[in-house]
Amino acid sequence: MPTAIRYNIRSEKDGANVKVTYDLRVPVGGPALIASFSLAVDGKELIDQTHWVPGQVQFSGTQFTQLQHPENDATVAFSISSNEGWTAANSDVLRGERRFDEVVFSGS
Repeated sequence: MPTAIRYNIRSEKDGANVKVTYDLRVPVGGPALIASFSLAVDGKELIDQTHWVPGQVQFSGTQFTQLQHPENDATVAFSISSNEGWTAANSDVLRGERRFDEVVFSGS
């Protein structure tokens, strides 16, 4: 059975500004590695795939973006995979009618 990657992803909307923090980890001492990670807000990829290095045991950081139309709903989507074939993916919506909103994904 593939080892699950632990992850916590939080997207916070403040008007047109969106801050996304993420923390991905594999269990210490296990064979699992993070093979891929994609994170998009309103269709804009926030993880620079040209510099992504597969095979990491931890990956964390903060990204900022601005919404072109903050009055419209904006989809937040992510996908993660491991070298063992484990995958996780999900999406949710930052609501346009709210100045402040948040979306949180977590799993183990």
